[in-house]
Amino acid sequence: MAEVEASLLVSLEKENGENEKLGSTTVSRLLSQGLDAENDLVRRESFNFLFGSLRQSTDSLLGSRLGSELFGSRYGFGNTYVLIDDMGIYFSSHAVTFVILALAVVGIVLFTLMVTLSTTLGQCQGKSIVILKPDVCASFARNAEVNNLQNWTLPQDCVTFSALYFDSGQYHADCAHAIDAARTYLASVVVESDGQDMVVLELDDTMLSSISLYTQHHFKALPFKLETWNNHVSLTVMPPLGPMASLYRELKVLNWSLAIISERFEAQRNDTVKNLSNAGYEGYTLILRSEPGPLAEYKTKASLELESKGFRIGAVIGDQWSDDLRGQTLGKRVFKLPNVKNYS
Repeated sequence: MAEVEASLLVSLEKENGENEKLGSTTVSRLLSQGLDAENDLVRRESFNFLFGSLRQSTDSLLGSRLGSELFGSRYGFGNTYVLIDDMGIYFSSHAVTFVILALAVVGIVLFTLMVTLSTTLGQCQGKSIVILKPDVCASFARNAEVNNLQNWTLPQDCVTFSALYFDSGQYHADCAHAIDAARTYLASVVVESDGQDMVVLELDDTMLSSISLYTQHHFKALPFKLETWNNHVSLTVMPPLGPMASLYRELKVLNWSLAIISERFEAQRNDTVKNLSNAGYEGYTLILRSEPGPLAEYKTKASLELESKGFRIGAVIGDQWSDDLRGQTLGKRVFKLPNVKNYS
């Protein structure tokens, strides 16, 4: 009995020892699991706190350094990155800075445009609409050019208009356009080799310019007599009309014969030839008046005499309607230059 009781006592002690070991192991495991869970919860809360702060900072486009420090390059070097949204899109801090600067520039530009537009609209509202009056002087000159006016005198109120017409260069531009039209036509005509194809030209204000005389007399606001004109002719200083001088040389090359029919008198032939030579004109037929009389009849008669000699008049170029621009001998084409007298 004593042996049995001792054996049972030993068994109970072993069982109690094993239970104590099992209990301590279980308690340790439970404590470890509890601590792990608590640590995991703390880590999650810390992680969420840090990422929540970073997301809030990024959404406000401030790009805080805290966020930049938390998310570095995946290789540990280079630019830091800032989280933009939950899709996993990242921008470098330099990119965020660039976006902010771009938005600022766009805002400044839009503001400037709005200020400029409002200022412009304000100025427009403060101004009244100006309706220009018809230019009576321009209308007068135009009607004179198309020969609607005869035996006219330039209105005194148009002196300033005349000065502007010449000083602005408009007169020379008008001459150049008319002469370019003549150039185009005459270059297209087949010129025979017999030398009988002819262009008839006027002299004053077609080949030579008398603008300086009209300028000296304030565009005829100070009237001058025929004697003043004759004295001016005797000076032989009239310059060539630029566009006509170049056309003249071209026509000579194209084998056109050239005739000048002028309202000057035979007594002025020497001065006229000298002035033409000084202006660079050579190789022409010069016809001058032998006696006073109607200009239109005189020039028509001179043209008929040229035709009687076998010349074929291909074109007439002049600045006055009496310069063979009307009548029986118009040639195939007529080119009208602006008449200085219509503007002075």
